[in-house]
Amino acid sequence: MPVVVGYALGLSQIEVADTLQRTFFLCGVVSILQAALGHRYPIIDGPAGLWSGLLILMAGTMASLGKSAEILRTDLETGMIVGGAVIILLVILGLMNKLIKLFTPLINGVLILLMVLQISPSIVKGMTGITSDNTVIDWKSCLVFFFTMFLILFLNMFAVGFIKSIATFIGVLAGWVLACIMGITTQADLMADGVLSLPKVFAWGRPTLDIGIIVTCIIAAFVLLSMTFASVNGMSEVVGDEVDGKRMNKTIGIHGLATVLCGIFPTVAFMPYVSSTGIVKMTNVAARKPFYLASVLMMAMGMIAPFGAFFSTIPNAVGYAALIMIYALIMGQGFNEFRKVNFTNRENFIVGISMLIGMGVMFLPSEAFSGLPQVAGYILSNGLIDGMAIAFLLEHVILKKRAL
Repeated sequence: MPVVVGYALGLSQIEVADTLQRTFFLCGVVSILQAALGHRYPIIDGPAGLWSGLLILMAGTMASLGKSAEILRTDLETGMIVGGAVIILLVILGLMNKLIKLFTPLINGVLILLMVLQISPSIVKGMTGITSDNTVIDWKSCLVFFFTMFLILFLNMFAVGFIKSIATFIGVLAGWVLACIMGITTQADLMADGVLSLPKVFAWGRPTLDIGIIVTCIIAAFVLLSMTFASVNGMSEVVGDEVDGKRMNKTIGIHGLATVLCGIFPTVAFMPYVSSTGIVKMTNVAARKPFYLASVLMMAMGMIAPFGAFFSTIPNAVGYAALIMIYALIMGQGFNEFRKVNFTNRENFIVGISMLIGMGVMFLPSEAFSGLPQVAGYILSNGLIDGMAIAFLLEHVILKKRAL
Protein backbone atom coordinates (compact mmCIF):
# COMPACT_ATOMS: atom_id res chain seq x y z
CA MET A 1 0.00 0.00 0.00
CA PRO A 2 2.71 2.60 0.78
CA VAL A 3 4.11 2.18 -2.75
CA VAL A 4 0.82 3.06 -4.45
CA VAL A 5 0.05 5.85 -1.97
CA GLY A 6 3.56 7.27 -2.27
CA TYR A 7 3.39 7.61 -6.04
CA ALA A 8 -0.15 9.04 -5.80
CA LEU A 9 1.21 11.72 -3.44
CA GLY A 10 3.91 12.66 -5.94
CA LEU A 11 6.88 11.06 -4.18
CA SER A 12 9.97 10.08 -6.14
CA GLN A 13 11.16 6.47 -6.17
CA ILE A 14 13.79 7.23 -3.53
CA GLU A 15 11.16 8.93 -1.34
CA VAL A 16 8.83 5.94 -1.76
CA ALA A 17 11.70 3.67 -0.70
CA ASP A 18 12.22 5.81 2.41
CA THR A 19 8.49 5.63 3.16
CA LEU A 20 8.63 1.84 2.94
CA GLN A 21 11.55 1.80 5.38
CA ARG A 22 9.59 3.88 7.88
CA THR A 23 6.61 1.57 7.40
CA PHE A 24 8.67 -1.54 8.19
CA PHE A 25 10.23 0.13 11.22
CA LEU A 26 6.97 1.43 12.70
CA CYS A 27 5.24 -1.89 12.00
CA GLY A 28 7.74 -3.55 14.33
CA VAL A 29 7.61 -0.81 16.97
CA VAL A 30 3.81 -0.59 17.18
CA SER A 31 3.34 -4.37 17.12
CA ILE A 32 5.74 -4.72 20.08
CA LEU A 33 4.02 -1.90 22.01
CA GLN A 34 0.60 -3.50 21.56
CA ALA A 35 1.82 -6.99 22.44
CA ALA A 36 3.69 -5.78 25.53
CA LEU A 37 1.47 -2.97 26.85
CA GLY A 38 -1.82 -2.97 24.92
CA HIS A 39 -3.96 -5.97 23.99
CA ARG A 40 -0.99 -8.35 24.69
CA TYR A 41 -1.73 -10.55 21.67
CA PRO A 42 0.44 -11.48 18.63
CA ILE A 43 -1.41 -9.14 16.26
CA ILE A 44 0.53 -7.39 13.51
CA ASP A 45 -0.12 -3.68 13.00
CA GLY A 46 0.37 -2.32 9.51
CA PRO A 47 -0.91 0.21 6.93
CA ALA A 48 -4.70 0.46 6.96
CA GLY A 49 -6.69 0.13 3.75
CA LEU A 50 -9.02 2.91 4.92
CA TRP A 51 -6.12 5.33 5.38
CA SER A 52 -4.61 4.32 2.02
CA GLY A 53 -7.91 5.09 0.34
CA LEU A 54 -8.23 8.48 2.03
CA LEU A 55 -4.69 9.50 1.10
CA ILE A 56 -5.16 8.47 -2.55
CA LEU A 57 -8.53 10.21 -2.58
CA MET A 58 -7.02 13.46 -1.29
CA ALA A 59 -4.21 13.19 -3.83
CA GLY A 60 -6.82 12.97 -6.59
CA THR A 61 -8.61 16.15 -5.48
CA MET A 62 -5.63 18.36 -4.64
CA ALA A 63 -5.24 19.84 -8.13
CA SER A 64 -8.85 21.04 -8.28
CA LEU A 65 -8.32 22.95 -5.02
CA GLY A 66 -5.07 24.53 -6.12
CA LYS A 67 -3.04 22.53 -3.59
CA SER A 68 0.38 21.13 -4.46
CA ALA A 69 1.46 17.60 -3.62
CA GLU A 70 4.17 18.99 -1.33
CA ILE A 71 1.66 20.94 0.78
CA LEU A 72 -0.82 18.06 0.82
CA ARG A 73 1.82 15.73 2.23
CA THR A 74 2.71 18.13 5.04
CA ASP A 75 -1.00 18.73 5.72
CA LEU A 76 -1.41 14.96 6.11
CA GLU A 77 1.43 14.81 8.62
CA THR A 78 -0.47 17.28 10.80
CA GLY A 79 -3.78 15.50 10.19
CA MET A 80 -2.47 12.13 11.36
CA ILE A 81 -0.76 13.65 14.40
CA VAL A 82 -3.93 15.49 15.44
CA GLY A 83 -6.17 12.49 14.68
CA GLY A 84 -4.04 10.21 16.86
CA ALA A 85 -3.70 12.83 19.61
CA VAL A 86 -7.49 13.22 19.79
CA ILE A 87 -7.86 9.46 20.31
CA ILE A 88 -5.25 9.50 23.11
CA LEU A 89 -6.86 12.54 24.78
CA LEU A 90 -10.31 10.95 24.75
CA VAL A 91 -8.92 7.77 26.32
CA ILE A 92 -7.25 9.82 29.07
CA LEU A 93 -10.47 11.78 29.72
CA GLY A 94 -12.57 8.61 29.75
CA LEU A 95 -14.83 9.89 26.96
CA MET A 96 -14.02 7.29 24.33
CA ASN A 97 -16.95 4.98 25.02
CA LYS A 98 -19.46 7.83 24.73
CA LEU A 99 -18.07 9.15 21.45
CA ILE A 100 -17.74 5.72 19.87
CA LYS A 101 -21.51 5.34 20.24
CA LEU A 102 -21.98 8.23 17.79
CA PHE A 103 -20.40 6.08 15.07
CA THR A 104 -23.38 3.79 14.60
CA PRO A 105 -23.42 0.93 12.05
CA LEU A 106 -25.36 3.18 9.63
CA ILE A 107 -22.73 5.91 9.78
CA ASN A 108 -19.81 3.47 9.58
CA GLY A 109 -21.42 1.76 6.58
CA VAL A 110 -21.98 5.05 4.75
CA LEU A 111 -18.39 6.14 5.39
CA ILE A 112 -16.85 2.86 4.23
CA LEU A 113 -18.94 2.62 1.05
CA LEU A 114 -18.36 6.27 0.09
CA MET A 115 -14.62 5.89 0.61
CA VAL A 116 -14.45 2.77 -1.59
CA LEU A 117 -16.59 4.35 -4.31
CA GLN A 118 -14.46 7.49 -4.34
CA ILE A 119 -11.25 5.50 -4.62
CA SER A 120 -12.53 3.42 -7.57
CA PRO A 121 -11.44 5.92 -10.29
CA SER A 122 -7.86 5.77 -8.99
CA ILE A 123 -7.95 1.97 -9.07
CA VAL A 124 -9.21 1.95 -12.66
CA LYS A 125 -6.48 4.42 -13.67
CA GLY A 126 -3.90 2.18 -12.02
CA MET A 127 -5.39 -0.81 -13.84
CA THR A 128 -5.21 0.86 -17.24
CA GLY A 129 -1.87 2.61 -16.76
CA ILE A 130 -3.41 6.05 -17.21
CA THR A 131 -1.35 8.87 -15.70
CA SER A 132 -0.90 12.59 -16.27
CA ASP A 133 1.71 11.69 -18.90
CA ASN A 134 -0.25 8.85 -20.51
CA THR A 135 -3.94 9.34 -21.35
CA VAL A 136 -4.52 6.11 -23.32
CA ILE A 137 -4.93 2.57 -22.02
CA ASP A 138 -1.70 0.63 -21.55
CA TRP A 139 -2.64 -2.96 -22.39
CA LYS A 140 0.49 -4.34 -20.75
CA SER A 141 -0.58 -2.75 -17.45
CA CYS A 142 -4.08 -4.18 -17.90
CA LEU A 143 -2.71 -7.68 -18.47
CA VAL A 144 -0.47 -7.50 -15.40
CA PHE A 145 -3.31 -6.08 -13.30
CA PHE A 146 -5.83 -8.79 -14.19
CA PHE A 147 -3.26 -11.59 -13.92
CA THR A 148 -2.32 -10.43 -10.42
CA MET A 149 -5.91 -9.84 -9.34
CA PHE A 150 -7.26 -13.19 -10.54
CA LEU A 151 -4.32 -15.09 -9.03
CA ILE A 152 -4.92 -13.48 -5.62
CA LEU A 153 -8.65 -14.15 -6.00
CA PHE A 154 -8.10 -17.80 -6.94
CA LEU A 155 -5.73 -18.42 -4.02
CA ASN A 156 -8.08 -16.71 -1.57
CA MET A 157 -11.05 -18.75 -2.71
CA PHE A 158 -9.55 -22.17 -3.35
CA ALA A 159 -6.20 -22.47 -1.54
CA VAL A 160 -6.00 -23.69 2.05
CA GLY A 161 -3.71 -23.32 5.04
CA PHE A 162 -0.47 -21.40 4.73
CA ILE A 163 -0.82 -20.79 0.97
CA LYS A 164 -4.15 -19.03 1.50
CA SER A 165 -2.68 -16.85 4.26
CA ILE A 166 0.01 -15.51 1.88
CA ALA A 167 -2.21 -15.28 -1.22
CA THR A 168 -1.59 -11.56 -1.65
CA PHE A 169 2.18 -11.99 -1.34
CA ILE A 170 2.20 -14.77 -3.95
CA GLY A 171 -0.01 -12.74 -6.30
CA VAL A 172 2.14 -9.62 -5.99
CA LEU A 173 5.34 -11.61 -6.52
CA ALA A 174 3.96 -13.38 -9.61
CA GLY A 175 2.56 -10.13 -11.01
CA TRP A 176 5.89 -8.43 -10.41
CA VAL A 177 7.71 -11.16 -12.34
CA LEU A 178 5.25 -10.83 -15.24
CA ALA A 179 5.70 -7.04 -15.22
CA CYS A 180 9.48 -7.54 -15.44
CA ILE A 181 9.05 -9.89 -18.41
CA MET A 182 6.80 -7.34 -20.13
CA GLY A 183 9.20 -4.50 -19.44
CA ILE A 184 6.97 -2.22 -17.35
CA THR A 185 9.08 -2.14 -14.19
CA THR A 186 11.52 0.57 -13.16
CA GLN A 187 15.13 0.21 -12.08
CA ALA A 188 16.25 1.26 -8.62
CA ASP A 189 19.65 2.09 -7.18
CA LEU A 190 19.63 -0.21 -4.15
CA MET A 191 22.55 1.62 -2.58
CA ALA A 192 21.25 5.17 -3.13
CA ASP A 193 20.89 5.69 0.64
CA GLY A 194 23.78 3.42 1.59
CA VAL A 195 23.23 0.26 3.62
CA LEU A 196 21.89 1.62 6.91
CA SER A 197 19.38 4.46 7.05
CA LEU A 198 17.39 5.54 10.12
CA PRO A 199 13.76 6.71 9.79
CA LYS A 200 13.54 10.45 9.20
CA VAL A 201 11.31 12.76 11.25
CA PHE A 202 8.85 14.79 9.10
CA ALA A 203 10.40 13.36 5.95
CA TRP A 204 7.62 14.89 3.83
CA GLY A 205 8.43 18.40 5.08
CA ARG A 206 7.56 20.71 7.95
CA PRO A 207 3.92 20.06 9.02
CA THR A 208 1.30 22.51 7.74
CA LEU A 209 -2.32 23.09 8.74
CA ASP A 210 -5.51 22.36 6.78
CA ILE A 211 -8.73 22.15 8.80
CA GLY A 212 -10.52 20.00 6.21
CA ILE A 213 -7.75 17.41 6.20
CA ILE A 214 -7.59 17.41 10.00
CA VAL A 215 -11.35 16.76 10.23
CA THR A 216 -11.05 13.91 7.71
CA CYS A 217 -8.14 12.35 9.59
CA ILE A 218 -9.98 12.52 12.93
CA ILE A 219 -13.00 10.78 11.38
CA ALA A 220 -10.77 8.09 9.86
CA ALA A 221 -9.07 7.49 13.21
CA PHE A 222 -12.47 7.00 14.87
CA VAL A 223 -13.86 4.67 12.22
CA LEU A 224 -10.80 2.42 12.43
CA LEU A 225 -11.54 1.85 16.12
CA SER A 226 -14.34 -0.54 15.16
CA MET A 227 -11.83 -2.58 13.16
CA THR A 228 -9.44 -2.50 16.13
CA PHE A 229 -12.18 -3.94 18.34
CA ALA A 230 -12.88 -6.65 15.77
CA SER A 231 -9.21 -7.70 15.59
CA VAL A 232 -8.69 -7.79 19.35
CA ASN A 233 -11.98 -9.51 20.18
CA GLY A 234 -11.42 -12.05 17.40
CA MET A 235 -7.99 -12.94 18.78
CA SER A 236 -9.34 -13.14 22.35
CA GLU A 237 -11.86 -15.76 21.21
CA VAL A 238 -9.16 -17.81 19.50
CA VAL A 239 -6.89 -17.90 22.57
CA GLY A 240 -9.80 -18.33 25.02
CA ASP A 241 -9.14 -15.03 26.78
CA GLU A 242 -11.27 -12.04 27.71
CA VAL A 243 -10.34 -8.39 27.18
CA ASP A 244 -11.53 -6.07 29.94
CA GLY A 245 -12.23 -2.36 29.57
CA LYS A 246 -8.88 -1.27 31.00
CA ARG A 247 -6.95 -3.42 28.55
CA MET A 248 -9.06 -2.23 25.62
CA ASN A 249 -8.43 1.41 26.61
CA LYS A 250 -4.68 0.74 26.56
CA THR A 251 -5.09 -0.81 23.11
CA ILE A 252 -6.97 2.24 21.84
CA GLY A 253 -4.42 4.59 23.39
CA ILE A 254 -1.53 2.83 21.64
CA HIS A 255 -3.57 2.83 18.42
CA GLY A 256 -3.76 6.63 18.77
CA LEU A 257 -0.02 6.78 19.46
CA ALA A 258 0.63 4.72 16.33
CA THR A 259 -1.34 7.25 14.26
CA VAL A 260 0.72 10.08 15.78
CA LEU A 261 3.95 8.23 14.95
CA CYS A 262 2.76 7.75 11.35
CA GLY A 263 2.47 11.53 11.12
CA ILE A 264 5.87 12.20 12.69
CA PHE A 265 7.57 9.49 10.60
CA PRO A 266 5.19 9.94 7.66
CA THR A 267 3.61 6.86 6.16
CA VAL A 268 0.12 5.33 5.81
CA ALA A 269 -1.44 5.17 9.30
CA PHE A 270 -1.82 1.76 10.92
CA MET A 271 -4.46 -0.67 12.13
CA PRO A 272 -4.23 -4.17 13.68
CA TYR A 273 -4.63 -6.86 11.03
CA VAL A 274 -7.54 -9.26 11.49
CA SER A 275 -5.57 -11.79 9.42
CA SER A 276 -3.31 -12.33 12.45
CA THR A 277 -6.18 -14.30 13.99
CA GLY A 278 -6.17 -16.70 11.03
CA ILE A 279 -2.42 -17.28 11.34
CA VAL A 280 -2.74 -18.14 15.04
CA LYS A 281 -5.62 -20.51 14.26
CA MET A 282 -3.59 -22.23 11.57
CA THR A 283 -0.33 -22.57 13.52
CA ASN A 284 -1.78 -22.94 17.03
CA VAL A 285 1.01 -20.64 18.20
CA ALA A 286 -0.05 -17.56 20.17
CA ALA A 287 3.20 -17.10 22.12
CA ARG A 288 4.59 -13.58 22.16
CA LYS A 289 8.33 -14.35 22.12
CA PRO A 290 8.40 -15.47 18.44
CA PHE A 291 6.18 -12.48 17.67
CA TYR A 292 8.63 -10.11 19.35
CA LEU A 293 11.46 -11.60 17.30
CA ALA A 294 9.51 -11.14 14.05
CA SER A 295 8.71 -7.54 15.03
CA VAL A 296 12.38 -6.80 15.75
CA LEU A 297 13.24 -8.20 12.30
CA MET A 298 10.68 -5.81 10.79
CA MET A 299 12.40 -2.93 12.59
CA ALA A 300 15.75 -4.11 11.24
CA MET A 301 14.34 -4.18 7.70
CA GLY A 302 13.27 -0.58 8.25
CA MET A 303 16.88 0.41 8.86
CA ILE A 304 18.38 -1.44 5.88
CA ALA A 305 18.00 0.92 2.92
CA PRO A 306 18.21 -1.62 0.04
CA PHE A 307 15.00 -3.32 1.27
CA GLY A 308 12.96 -0.16 0.77
CA ALA A 309 14.63 0.58 -2.57
CA PHE A 310 13.89 -2.94 -3.83
CA PHE A 311 10.19 -2.91 -2.93
CA SER A 312 9.73 0.60 -4.34
CA THR A 313 10.03 -0.88 -7.85
CA ILE A 314 6.70 -2.73 -7.56
CA PRO A 315 4.70 -1.57 -10.64
CA ASN A 316 1.50 0.41 -10.13
CA ALA A 317 -0.54 -2.24 -11.95
CA VAL A 318 0.56 -4.86 -9.42
CA GLY A 319 -0.01 -2.57 -6.45
CA TYR A 320 -3.51 -1.61 -7.56
CA ALA A 321 -4.38 -5.26 -8.25
CA ALA A 322 -3.61 -6.03 -4.60
CA LEU A 323 -5.50 -2.91 -3.50
CA ILE A 324 -8.68 -3.81 -5.39
CA MET A 325 -8.82 -7.07 -3.45
CA ILE A 326 -8.39 -5.20 -0.18
CA TYR A 327 -11.07 -2.64 -1.05
CA ALA A 328 -13.46 -5.36 -2.16
CA LEU A 329 -13.21 -6.77 1.37
CA ILE A 330 -13.51 -3.30 2.89
CA MET A 331 -16.66 -2.75 0.85
CA GLY A 332 -17.97 -6.00 2.30
CA GLN A 333 -17.31 -4.59 5.77
CA GLY A 334 -19.54 -1.67 4.86
CA PHE A 335 -22.37 -4.02 3.90
CA ASN A 336 -21.78 -5.99 7.11
CA GLU A 337 -22.31 -2.79 9.10
CA PHE A 338 -25.75 -2.41 7.48
CA ARG A 339 -26.60 -6.02 8.35
CA LYS A 340 -26.46 -5.04 12.03
CA VAL A 341 -29.44 -2.73 11.50
CA ASN A 342 -33.13 -3.49 11.06
CA PHE A 343 -33.95 -1.34 8.03
CA THR A 344 -37.16 0.72 8.05
CA ASN A 345 -37.98 3.84 6.05
CA ARG A 346 -35.91 5.84 8.56
CA GLU A 347 -32.75 3.84 7.86
CA ASN A 348 -33.43 3.85 4.11
CA PHE A 349 -33.66 7.64 4.13
CA ILE A 350 -30.46 8.06 6.17
CA VAL A 351 -28.39 5.76 3.96
CA GLY A 352 -30.00 6.80 0.66
CA ILE A 353 -29.80 10.57 1.15
CA SER A 354 -26.25 10.42 2.54
CA MET A 355 -24.99 8.16 -0.24
CA LEU A 356 -26.70 10.08 -3.06
CA ILE A 357 -25.35 13.45 -1.90
CA GLY A 358 -21.89 12.04 -1.18
CA MET A 359 -21.65 10.33 -4.58
CA GLY A 360 -23.24 13.26 -6.41
CA VAL A 361 -20.59 15.66 -5.17
CA MET A 362 -17.95 13.41 -6.77
CA PHE A 363 -19.34 14.26 -10.22
CA LEU A 364 -19.43 18.04 -9.80
CA PRO A 365 -16.84 19.94 -11.85
CA SER A 366 -13.77 20.98 -9.85
CA GLU A 367 -14.44 24.68 -10.52
CA ALA A 368 -17.83 24.47 -8.78
CA PHE A 369 -16.19 25.29 -5.44
CA SER A 370 -13.50 27.66 -6.72
CA GLY A 371 -15.27 30.75 -5.37
CA LEU A 372 -15.20 29.50 -1.77
CA PRO A 373 -12.42 29.91 0.81
CA GLN A 374 -9.89 27.09 0.50
CA VAL A 375 -10.93 25.31 3.72
CA ALA A 376 -14.64 25.45 2.82
CA GLY A 377 -13.85 24.42 -0.74
CA TYR A 378 -11.94 21.35 0.40
CA ILE A 379 -14.63 20.24 2.86
CA LEU A 380 -17.63 20.82 0.58
CA SER A 381 -15.98 19.33 -2.51
CA ASN A 382 -15.22 16.12 -0.63
CA GLY A 383 -18.16 13.77 -1.10
CA LEU A 384 -16.91 11.59 1.74
CA ILE A 385 -17.13 14.43 4.27
CA ASP A 386 -20.44 15.67 2.85
CA GLY A 387 -22.03 12.23 3.02
CA MET A 388 -20.73 11.70 6.56
CA ALA A 389 -22.06 15.08 7.71
CA ILE A 390 -25.51 14.35 6.27
CA ALA A 391 -25.51 10.89 7.87
CA PHE A 392 -24.62 12.33 11.29
CA LEU A 393 -27.26 15.05 10.98
CA LEU A 394 -30.00 12.61 9.99
CA GLU A 395 -29.03 9.87 12.45
CA HIS A 396 -28.51 11.98 15.56
CA VAL A 397 -30.59 15.14 15.01
CA ILE A 398 -33.32 15.19 12.36
CA LEU A 399 -34.34 11.52 12.46
CA LYS A 400 -33.04 10.74 15.94
CA LYS A 401 -34.65 7.68 17.47
CA ARG A 402 -36.86 8.50 20.43
CA ALA A 403 -36.40 6.50 23.61
CA LEU A 404 -39.37 4.24 24.31
